Amino acid sequence: MVMENFRKQIKISFFNPIIHFLPLLLFLVTAMYAGRTVANYVSIFVLLVSAVYVFIAYNQIFIWFFLSCVIFLAVNIVGSIIRLPIIFLSFRPLLDEALTLVFLGGMMLLQKRIKKGIMALIPKTLPMNNNLDEYFGFIRTIFLIILGYVLATGFIYAFPTQRETAYLQLVQAIYVGILFFVLVFESLRVQIIRARLLKEEWLPIVNLQGKIIGSVQHQASLGEKRKFMHPIIRVHIIQDGMILLRKRPADDLSYPLHWDTAISNHIRMGETVEDCIKRTAQELYGLTELKSFFLSNYITHTDFEQHYAFLFIACKMNKIDLQSEKVKQAKWWTLQQIEENLQEGIFTENFLIEFDLLKKSGVLENNICDCACKLKETIFKAPHLFR
Repeated sequence: MVMENFRKQIKISFFNPIIHFLPLLLFLVTAMYAGRTVANYVSIFVLLVSAVYVFIAYNQIFIWFFLSCVIFLAVNIVGSIIRLPIIFLSFRPLLDEALTLVFLGGMMLLQKRIKKGIMALIPKTLPMNNNLDEYFGFIRTIFLIILGYVLATGFIYAFPTQRETAYLQLVQAIYVGILFFVLVFESLRVQIIRARLLKEEWLPIVNLQGKIIGSVQHQASLGEKRKFMHPIIRVHIIQDGMILLRKRPADDLSYPLHWDTAISNHIRMGETVEDCIKRTAQELYGLTELKSFFLSNYITHTDFEQHYAFLFIACKMNKIDLQSEKVKQAKWWTLQQIEENLQEGIFTENFLIEFDLLKKSGVLENNICDCACKLKETIFKAPHLFR
């Protein structure tokens, strides 16, 4: 069920922009060959089918699709009631294309306002920057195609020749061919990108209770203006009254070269908390068995995102290799060493929160953390830990 929702989320985050403008483009092309009456029947039927499809499959962004429906209906209605002066009657076949250019041009001029309005209407858990960029990119493409057709056809009407009909048919064929090519190309491109996105790292978006309410590609999340909340795991390895800490790499976005818990990572979409702990322990230390106990949840903020942390304790495990390339900056810290350096700015904010929780749990002072210890009992007896 989680992976099914994940795939749906990818489709929503990379919505095919063609669906927005398919009724309008079909109307323009059909009107060219069969007249406005037939074009109305065909395009309105496609509009209704598309609307039902988007409402069922992409109901979260239906209001966005509705905007495109309004544009189509506006072009259709205005084109039906407008009356051209006699001097311009020869240009009547280009009226719908000209109106389309006016509406599309207006949208490009008001791009920032339209984006802001759409973002206000769409649920905040949906990453829309990519969708809106694709949307206006497609608008620019079809605007240029229609503009080229209008200019070429208008030139033929303005300077009629004996081969006028042949020239018009040639221009129309090129116009329709280019539109068809763009529609096919865009559809294939969207499918290829969606397939690629499925292979990339996607993170769940959670609410304040830790419930998954969406997902977003990791790099896209870092580039969003609004900060999404992602679940992370944090595991403190404790042994003989010492804590294993690992220095974060120099290229870390949040806390470069700061000391932090031995095991921490983002939980991927479709991955459980336990699976994430096992994967990270294996990747960093080669640990295949790691018994951990849940301690607490808390929420923190960085410059790029929010974290819903799952804090665990692990102790008395197989020997850890601290000489591997990935953990060459890891070492054991005593309680006294940590206390002496708390004000030096060398620890992450997450660790400072967690160190306070660890002290309240009684695990560090009592030095009772081992495989057969009464760790759970000690933690639940801590009077202030969960208040």
